[in-house]
Amino acid sequence: MTTELIIYLEPSYEVRQYIESFLEECKERFGPTTANKYGCHITMVGFFDVDNEAQQEDLKNKLDSLLKKFKTTSLPIIEIKPFLVTDKETRESVHLLLPVTSPEPYHQLMRELAKYYPMLRLKRINHISLAYWDEPEATRLEQEHWKKSRKEIFQQIQEYATQYFKQLDSTNMNWDVVLYKRKVKGDHVGEKHVFEEIQRWHTQITKEDGSNH
Repeated sequence: MTTELIIYLEPSYEVRQYIESFLEECKERFGPTTANKYGCHITMVGFFDVDNEAQQEDLKNKLDSLLKKFKTTSLPIIEIKPFLVTDKETRESVHLLLPVTSPEPYHQLMRELAKYYPMLRLKRINHISLAYWDEPEATRLEQEHWKKSRKEIFQQIQEYATQYFKQLDSTNMNWDVVLYKRKVKGDHVGEKHVFEEIQRWHTQITKEDGSNH
């Protein structure tokens, strides 16, 4: 039986809680979007399958080995001004997010891992999702409601997010690379996916002498 894994980059616990509280409040105020299926995260590698526990352990050990050699002179930065992405053709709003700037070593880390596991789908590591819609299992009424109301919903969430994230201190936060297993897939609108943390690695700035802060 195959297992679904995914690799995230996550900010410190306090920041994750702050952003996840925002997502829950938006769900109550404006209704659920696909962002509510997940916790606060930046995807480094999209979902992928392993065939057994041995393959999972092998990948975990390889990532652990790469992270022991990981060096960076800077950490990711969250831009606290929410950004609304529009479709280039339709000009419709499609994704509200917080932009994230991730230093090159984080991208290089995933490229190195992909040399050993070519099936990995590398991501841009550049945003935290606040609202979007990707619900193939939604009912016809749910799809019609979203299509009819999305402009207003995006506008409301963006206005609320602009005020909410003014309080976020995006400096001096810790960042972790996390390997997760998806145990339960939330198919219905607003239904959360259930994840199990396999391992978490704390990343730090590397000093010129090679030591970590």
